[in-house]
Formats: sequence, structure tokens, C-alpha cells
Amino acid sequence: MHGQKQGFFEQPHAATYLLITVNIAIFGMMALRTGAAAPGGRDLWQAGALYPLVLLRSEYWRLVAHGFLHANPMHLFTNMLCLALWGGHLERRVGATYFLVIYTIALLAGGLVSLATHHGPYLSVGASGAVSGVLGALFCLWILGKIELSASFFLINIGLNITLSLSTRGIDWGAHLGGFTGGLIACALIDLVERANARVFACKFPEGLKLNVMILAVVAPTSAALFASSLPATPGACALAAGIVLLAVVLFAKAIDLVLMRQHGLAIAAAMLALLNSAAMFAGLDRLAQPICATPGRAPAIAALCSHAGLLPTLGAAVMLALSLGLSARTIAKGVTDVGFVAPSLRGERRRRLGL
Repeated sequence: MHGQKQGFFEQPHAATYLLITVNIAIFGMMALRTGAAAPGGRDLWQAGALYPLVLLRSEYWRLVAHGFLHANPMHLFTNMLCLALWGGHLERRVGATYFLVIYTIALLAGGLVSLATHHGPYLSVGASGAVSGVLGALFCLWILGKIELSASFFLINIGLNITLSLSTRGIDWGAHLGGFTGGLIACALIDLVERANARVFACKFPEGLKLNVMILAVVAPTSAALFASSLPATPGACALAAGIVLLAVVLFAKAIDLVLMRQHGLAIAAAMLALLNSAAMFAGLDRLAQPICATPGRAPAIAALCSHAGLLPTLGAAVMLALSLGLSARTIAKGVTDVGFVAPSLRGERRRRLGL
């Protein structure tokens, strides 16, 4: 890329605002539950903090949960400030979908490195690993020459990250290092994937459709794996299942790509995804209805829904359909009024840029 250097600060965008809001909301709920602005170690542990036995006890959910917990208001403020400072640049450049993918991978990587670098009793919480991954991804884009940020931006931010990690008591330097490295590697891999996508897909997916496809591609196989717990989990079976899932995701995305190549295809694709979202919600709630309805002390509204067979999944599917159609209303309207320009523009966008 060549052109004017971007400024030090870029206004955050939707996904960045969403993550900041979720982190603040969870901190507020923890404060209300515990009655303290700085939750105690036991409260943090119960809510999902990392501790040395996470992997031995197969408590993998903590690798995600710990990244939305914070020890005190200053801990929350510094992490959210860095997310606001760095997130806007990355989300503007790679889009909300890949931004969330990078954030998630960095969160997991930070958690794993944190566990690997601690050998005694400890608790670790905070979004530091994921936020450091955002900076790592920006550094990757800068190395690839795909973002117009100055070298001073990285000297200042990486320098501060390293200095605070090594000099301040209580900061988990392993999470920072793992998150930064995870974000950098994830960004590089996504760039390679986008280069390969140019050979497979004719159209550049609009951001909303791409995010929807990504969510379905993660939720569907994950739910199937959880519900099929009786199947043998041998390495060979897992590898075969992963290969089948990858092939299914590529074929599904290609089907959306073929639809987008048609006139009014944008509206058709958005409507198809809304129906798939609704079907996925129905299937999930249908599977979960029995344990939900068997829970003692359930809310009266849930009890009323459980009194009629099939009502809970049907209502959930209807709500999901309405929500999906509402969120994609502008996309559907654009596709319906298309007179033949949308598909060529999406194909042109795919050809215009190689990689991220």
C-alpha cells in the first residue's frame, strides 16, 4: 500500500464497540454479584479465571471466559483503552469477521501460553492476551506492507507492552506474548486464506454475509460434536471429522458464492442464511429442550413454554428468523432492487485485492 500514513488513533468500529461493551457489562455484573469493584480470587475462579489445572481437568471453557473477566476497574480501563486504540485500525482494515477471528485466536493463544509459563498456584484474568493479538495482527499487516501506520506507532505501543509486562507486578507476560504472537500468526494465515479464496470464489462476500457464514461454520460442527459425545474421540476420527467439516464449509461458502453471482443474488443469499439461522436455532433448542424443561426452579415463562411440546424451539426459531431478517434488511433491500450491478461489483472487489 502506498499513500498518506494513518493517524495514531482510528475511531473504533462495530465489533470493537461490541467487545468493549461486553467486557464492561460482565465487569458490572461481577461487581453487582460480589458487591465489590475488585472481585476476590474465589469469585474470579468460579467465573472462569485460568489456574494451573485447567487443561488437566478439561475446563477448556476457561480459555475463553478468563478474557472477559478483570481484577479491578484500572485493569478493565487499560485493556479497553488499548482495544479502542488498536481495534479501530485492525477492524477497518480486515473487517469485523476477521477481526473477531483474530481476537479469538489471540485470546486462546494467550491463555495457553499463560498456562505453559506458570508452574505454581496462580489465577489469570483479563483481555490482555486478546488485545495484544490485535497489536500483533497490525504488526503483521505492517510487515506485509498492507497498512499505512508509521514505525513509531509500533515502537511506542510494542515498547510499552513489553515494558509493562516485564516491570509491573501481577501482569501476565505470558498472556501478552502468546496473544501478540497468536494475533500475528492468525493474520498471516488469514492473508494466505484470502489469497487461496481468490482461486475458489468469484465474489467478495459482503461483511454481514461473511460473518453469518463464519458463525454457522463454527456453531454447527461444534454443536454436533457436543451432542455426539458417544462417538469415539480417537486422533484418526477427529482428523476425519475436521476434514469433513472443512470440506462442508468450503462447499457451503461456494454455494453462497454461486448465488451472489446472480442478479438479486444478494437478497437470495441473505434470505437463505436467515432461514439457516432459524433452522439451527430450532435444532439446538429442540435438543436442549428436555434438560432445560427438567431444570428445577425454572422461571414461570420457561415453564409455560415447556408445557407445550415443541413450543420452545419453534418460538426460538421464529425469534431468530425475525432477528436475522431485521439485521439483513438493508442487504436484502439492496439485492431486491439490484438491476445487474451488484454481482459485477462483488466480482470486481474480489479481483481488486489479493490477500487481505
